[in-house]
Amino acid sequence: MSEYLYLKIPASTANLGVGFDSIGMAIDKYLNLYVQEIEDEEWKFEYLNSELESLPKNEENYIYKVAQQVASKYNVHLPNLKVEMRSEIPLARGLGSSASALVGALYIANYFGNIQLSKHELLQLATEIEGHPDNVAPTIYGGLLAGYYNPETKETNVAHIDVPNVDIILTIPSYELKTEDSRRALPHTFSHKKAVQNSAISNTMICALIQHNYELAGKMMEQDGFHEPFRQHLIPEFEQVKSLAKEYNAYAAVISGAGPTILTLSRKEKSGKLVRAFRTQIPSCTSELATINETGVVEEVVYPS
Repeated sequence: MSEYLYLKIPASTANLGVGFDSIGMAIDKYLNLYVQEIEDEEWKFEYLNSELESLPKNEENYIYKVAQQVASKYNVHLPNLKVEMRSEIPLARGLGSSASALVGALYIANYFGNIQLSKHELLQLATEIEGHPDNVAPTIYGGLLAGYYNPETKETNVAHIDVPNVDIILTIPSYELKTEDSRRALPHTFSHKKAVQNSAISNTMICALIQHNYELAGKMMEQDGFHEPFRQHLIPEFEQVKSLAKEYNAYAAVISGAGPTILTLSRKEKSGKLVRAFRTQIPSCTSELATINETGVVEEVVYPS
């Protein structure tokens, strides 16, 4: 048996507070990929947990498409591969499942095509495909990042922010919310006055995070005007989560990504009681404590013993 490539790829929460399409954070929930060259005439996909069974097992698979796109860009040929997948990241829940798959595809193409892409180049490629860096950047690097993708120059720049010293609670509804459906709820334009207002709130939030002033950061997060007011009606549990979070003096409760997952930034001394309150009072959702991933993708070549 030949060696295989093992990838452990973190989830991510994006649009953090007022950081629409620009600020994201890696979360310790993982997409695990086990990838091996095979003699078959086409790629094979095997899913190791039932939640993934709805995904294609042929050339319609997103990982296959992206890997071939990268191979074509760099004029390399990829061998036929067997890709085994196990994921803790729920699909279409606002936790970056598609971004994790995208990043996995880039690493697969890089390794089996022997392209020798740097992390900087992987970020540029990922953002060019995704269109914004707030999921893919923390997935690759870990931690909390702000970034901007310039569609004209196709250049992405990111800045790291210290990981917040808070506890994270994820409240995950049972239903999916497709990103494209969630985007349809957004306005096409803002007035200059509204744009200035939202920019000021976002700037203040970032500075507060840098200063570890979580009271102020949370206050700004909950005044988002970019996406949350237009999407919250799509998440029936949102108001109840926010109300409970306030009861336990949490810093903020915000939509994760495009939703429907809700992210609560909690005081460490209150997080256990708060997550149990979520579980008791909002039984339709799965609420759990999560930790912030600080390492990004783990890549390992495993040789048979």
